[in-house]
Order: sequence, then C-alpha cells, then structure tokens
Amino acid sequence: MLKQILKLIRPKQWIKNIFVLVPLIFSRTFTDPQAVIKAILALICFIAASSSIYILNDIIDIERDKLHETKRLRPLASGSIKEGTAAWFMVVLFVFSLVLSSFVHPFVVPCIVAYVILNILYTLVLKKIVILDVTAISFGFVLRVIAGAEAIQVYISSWVLVCTFFIALCLATGKRKSEKTSLQENSTRHRKVLSCYNDEFLKAMIQISITGTAITYSLYTILEYENQLPMITILFVFFGLFRYMQLILEEQEGRLPEEIILSDRPLLLSILLFGVAWIVIFLLL
Repeated sequence: MLKQILKLIRPKQWIKNIFVLVPLIFSRTFTDPQAVIKAILALICFIAASSSIYILNDIIDIERDKLHETKRLRPLASGSIKEGTAAWFMVVLFVFSLVLSSFVHPFVVPCIVAYVILNILYTLVLKKIVILDVTAISFGFVLRVIAGAEAIQVYISSWVLVCTFFIALCLATGKRKSEKTSLQENSTRHRKVLSCYNDEFLKAMIQISITGTAITYSLYTILEYENQLPMITILFVFFGLFRYMQLILEEQEGRLPEEIILSDRPLLLSILLFGVAWIVIFLLL
C-alpha cells in the first residue's frame, strides 16, 4: 500500500520544487538557520501542494489512463488505490500545505493557493490549449520562486523571475519535443495538444526560451552585482543550455528533460561547476 501511495504522489517530480530555494541561495541568507528552516518548510508546502495536484490529475484522467500503455500501471488506473482513498489523500495534502504555509509566512499562503488554482485550470482546460499549456507550467515555477522569497522575506530580482520563466519554458517545450519524439504517431493520443505542435514550431520555441534564459541570466549577473565576478558563471550557463539544446534537438533524445539532465555527464558537470563557481563568488564578495 505504501509503495502505491508513493507512486500516487510522484516523488520523482518533487525536484521541480527546488526552485523554492532559489531566493535563499541568491540572497545569501543560507547562513541564517531560521531562513534555512523557513525555506525548507516552504519547499515542503509545495511538495504537498504539487502532490495533491498529481492525484487530482490522475482522478480526472483515470479512464483515459486505463487505455494508455504505461499509465494504466498507475495506482488509480490499475485499481490498486480506490478513487475515494486517493481523493482523501489529495485533500489532506492540500490542507496540510495551506496550514504549514501559514506558519511559514502569511504571504506564502496566496502563492500556494495561486499555484493550486493555476494547476487545476491546467488540468481541466489549459493543457488542451497550445502555447497556454507550456506558459501555465512556466508560471508555476515563477510562483515557486516568489513563495521562496516571501517565506524568508527577501528581495528577489525581476531578472531572476523572468529567467526562471524562460528556464521553465525551456523544460516544458523540451518535454513536448521529447513526447513527440518518443511516441511519434501515437503522440496525439497521449496528449491531444501535441497535434498543434509541429517539429519546427517546437524547435523555434526551445531556441527562443534558451535565448531568453541566456539573456536574462546574463543581465542579472551584470546589473544586480557591482562586482564582475558573477559574470564568470555565464560560461557554465551557456554551455549547459547549448548542451541541453543539442540533446533535445540534434540527438533526438526521446527522454523527459529531467531524465536527460540527470543522466548526461557534460550537462551535470556544467551544473556542478556552476554551483562551485557561485560558492567561490559568495566567499569572495
């Protein structure tokens, strides 16, 4: 039963909520124990809220999932967990996220509510509308960053928010490209909106989102710091973005973006060097 519950709440997807910690890192408040605790609690809030949305999505799509080659193995579609039990878990997780967020900071609550409403709209309507589907996903990541800033009450640069949007858009369009690559002629049965995305359009969207990420991140390092040291990290960001684009577009990788990122050594190395560079910069600034 526990194994099925874990499948239901999709812990593999929790990594997306790491964006909640972005303000903690870039405000350099990670040396403050109280700020760290609040940021982690905000992270837990989003994990609970996102898990409740995954359950809602499975409840709504249960009949369609039963006909899908792999999704039929999900706890609800396979019948290993009843709809009533899943709905109960969904409500508990949502209420838990609201109650906990109110203890973290009152301003985190509207972020959680906005995130849940956005994802309900996505599940019911927006995921069927071309462009709006990936835009909604991207805005969900921005809400995570805003919540992280509100949790510890720090300023978050507008450049960071815009950069977050473009990074998320890059991942969302990359996922659409991966779905079309792996499923091919069955892609529209899996997700109807994919019929509105041809390869050239997806390629253009990925390129634009990568360009937006590169520009906004570069402007952040230039405009938000008097010292020029942060500009060094642009090198690692550019390499990582170009490598990701190569994997998605040129090598026709059919895997999900998170699978590509976590399995490609050059990409992981660029992320590691990016992190190390910022640690050194924080020590020197």
